Amino acid sequence: MRYYFHLRVGQELSPDDLGMELPDLDSAYLEAFQAAQDMWAELLAQRSDPLIRSFEIADSAGRVLLILPFGEVLDRARKRAVPLPEQVRSAQALLEKTRELTDALREKINGSKEIIESARETMRESRTVLQRLSSPREW
Repeated sequence: MRYYFHLRVGQELSPDDLGMELPDLDSAYLEAFQAAQDMWAELLAQRSDPLIRSFEIADSAGRVLLILPFGEVLDRARKRAVPLPEQVRSAQALLEKTRELTDALREKINGSKEIIESARETMRESRTVLQRLSSPREW
C-alpha cells in the first residue's frame, strides 16, 4: 500500500506527492518516526522548534490515518521503549478487516456475475425454444 507523509509545521502543510510503498501502517509509522528522529538534530541546529512539526500519514485516497507529532521522538528518548500507539494498532486492525471484507465482496460479485450469465444463457435458450414452438409448422 502507498502511504504519504505530509509534513505539518504549525498551520502550514507541505504535501508529500510521491509517497512510499510499504506493507502496512506499522511500517509507515516507523518510517515517519525515523524521519522525524533524523530531522530533530538538524532542526535544533537551525534553531527551529521540532515540537511544532508533525507527519500526517495518509493513504492513497487522501485519508489521514495517523498523525505523528515530532514530540514523540523526544518522548521516545526519555522513555527508551514506547510501544506503538493504540491508534496505530486499531488502524491496522481496521485495515485488515477492510481487506477481508473487500475480498469477500469481490467473491460475491464474481459469483453473482456467474449466476447472471447463466440466467442470460437460459433465457436465450428459452427464446429459441419458444420461437420454434410458435413458428408455423409445415406438414
